[in-house]
Amino acid sequence: MIRLRQIAGLAFIVTLMACGNNNSDSKSDAEKKDSTGNGMNPTVEMPAAVSAEAMDKAVKDEKSVFLLITATGATGVEKAVTLVNQSKAKVSKSVIYLLKRDEPANSKLVSKYDIANVSVPFILVISPQGNAVIGDEPSKFTVDMLVKSIPSPKEDDVYSGITDKKPVFIVVSKKGYTDKAGVLSNCKTACTSVASKPIIVEIDFDDSAEKKFLEQIGVTKMKGTTTTVVTNSSGQITETFTTKATVKQLIDAANKVIKQKGCGPGGCSPGQSCG
Repeated sequence: MIRLRQIAGLAFIVTLMACGNNNSDSKSDAEKKDSTGNGMNPTVEMPAAVSAEAMDKAVKDEKSVFLLITATGATGVEKAVTLVNQSKAKVSKSVIYLLKRDEPANSKLVSKYDIANVSVPFILVISPQGNAVIGDEPSKFTVDMLVKSIPSPKEDDVYSGITDKKPVFIVVSKKGYTDKAGVLSNCKTACTSVASKPIIVEIDFDDSAEKKFLEQIGVTKMKGTTTTVVTNSSGQITETFTTKATVKQLIDAANKVIKQKGCGPGGCSPGQSCG
């Protein structure tokens, strides 16, 4: 899958980044076109065309979006439509839209999601908060993979921070933990001293909806104290504090840069302000 940002080597994808030019326009005309001349089976009903207004409404309605990107000459579009239709059936609050990349009216969305050079057809999953979380060619996905890519509410909060290039202080606690107030106070103070304006995301360890996300970021058990996981503005986990971190420690963790291999943040793989 194409990854843009990554948390501690996990598939924590926030912003799409194409490594090299995989544009299907490099295919021959014979490969691109079917009998209709546009790579689409006329018997397959295409999803509704996307628009900026439609994407804004999806966020307002807190719906995930399965965005199918195509272009003139793309082949295999009907199979991609089937895949996203089957995925939508398993995600109650979701919609499907078709984005034709070569239409001038879609240029802003193409730029926003950085999909000018991806192979088409291409499936991009957009979270309820409007964050691009995963994208790849349809052949690389199963229905289960697409469904499971939808982030939990708190995970989506973190995506939003990293999408905005902000560090994130993920504060994980449980009811009755008396140290939480002090941890949050230090995080809020640290926010005022970091130029990129970190955000704070609070998570209850006992929230079943967040169990998978907590496992992804390495928080699998609590030891009687609040845990703070810090990511930098590139979405990399820089520190995990299992006791109350000082303001300086939090600032240093937010500003810490971890060198990555590959053509961009997170490399490539086959396959809120505070308050």
